[in-house]
Amino acid sequence: MLKRPELFQNGFHLSHFPLSEELREAVHQENWEGIDAEFKKLTSPEGALFKFLQAFHEFHQIEFIISLRDASHDWEEDGIWHDDGSRVFAFSLSLTLDSDSLKGGRLGIRRKGEEYYMQIPTPAFGGIILFLTGIYGFEHKIHQVTQGRRVIIAGWCS
Repeated sequence: MLKRPELFQNGFHLSHFPLSEELREAVHQENWEGIDAEFKKLTSPEGALFKFLQAFHEFHQIEFIISLRDASHDWEEDGIWHDDGSRVFAFSLSLTLDSDSLKGGRLGIRRKGEEYYMQIPTPAFGGIILFLTGIYGFEHKIHQVTQGRRVIIAGWCS
C-alpha cells in the first residue's frame, strides 16, 4: 500500500538516499561486483535502502540491477514503455558521477494510455526517483543517452 499518495500526484517523487564515499569510489573504479554486493546488503530487509523505501510503500522484497547506459555504445537507444508487471513500486537510484555533462537518459513516466509524459533528468549521485508501476496505472521508459554515462540502480519492490 502506498503510504504517501500526496507525493506521487504525477506518478513519481524525487528524493535523496545517502551513499558512501566508498561506493562512489567503487563506481569510479567500475567495481561492479563490489557495487552489487553492497546493494545486496542495502536492499535486504535489514538494509538501509529497504527501510528508506518502506516509508513510502509496503512491500516484502526488492529486486535490483545495475543499469549502465553509455552514449559511446552503438546500440544505445530509447527504451520501450512498460509497467513492471506485478511489481508494486519502483525506484531509480543514481550512481551517475557526472550528471551535469549527461545528455539524454531521462526517465519518462506517464499514465497508461496517455500520450503526454513527464521526463525526469537523471539526478546526481545519491538522487533517487521513486515511481509508481502498472498497479497504479503508470508506465515508464528510459530515453537514449546521447552524451556521457548513466549509472543507476534500478529496483522493483514486491
